[in-house]
Amino acid sequence: MFKAPVHKKFVAIRTVGFVLSILYCLSAVSFILNMRDDAARPFTLLLVLLLAILFVCALAVNKKVEAARKGLVVGNLALCALLVYLYFKFDDLVPIPYILGSFIFGIYFQLSDVRLHFRSARRKWQSILVVDDDEILIKTVRPILMSHGYSVLTANKGEEGLRIAQEQGPDLILLDVILPGIKGREVCRRLKEDERTRHIPVIFLTAKDSQDDITAEIDAGGEAHLTKPVNAESLIVTIQGALER
Repeated sequence: MFKAPVHKKFVAIRTVGFVLSILYCLSAVSFILNMRDDAARPFTLLLVLLLAILFVCALAVNKKVEAARKGLVVGNLALCALLVYLYFKFDDLVPIPYILGSFIFGIYFQLSDVRLHFRSARRKWQSILVVDDDEILIKTVRPILMSHGYSVLTANKGEEGLRIAQEQGPDLILLDVILPGIKGREVCRRLKEDERTRHIPVIFLTAKDSQDDITAEIDAGGEAHLTKPVNAESLIVTIQGALER
């Protein structure tokens, strides 16, 4: 059904962060030891400061700190720009691989399949209601959501989903189309008509994938559409996008 839990893929990202922390440290030492030109001294000190900040961000990757990821994106791109400037201004100060590496890693930490592994503190307490009569799907989705800091509510009927949404006020709802009792689209319409629940984004999670089905879901008030079987990365990226709108 679903792909392997995404937390296993974080091992590669954590390894990149560890390697980068070593490279930033060695690079800073290298720039200090080769600081012979007085005119280049202020720029070298700026480089060392920037590398120190990146070193801290790289270490924080292990804790899935969103601010660290953003720091690595902005910091690496800023480092790339500074290195390009120094490459043309001073001879033999900046090796070309440094420029390429800083650009590549800046882009790497902005990739969608990397971003989904990080979360801000505020997302830790967000709740998601899964309304689906497929118990296997719920048992599969629950640990994926919980591993990304979401609390999970479940319902296997449309009526029950409406009641929980009204009483608990989840931050987002994953909703199947085919449900016992009230069908998914009607559940969504009622949610959007209710002052208590109209603000909650609804993502349809269904085996139906025709354009007519997707249009009907949007007309009912759906925020997005995911087709079963959905992989974990698509699930988390779509959820994050809906919550950030």
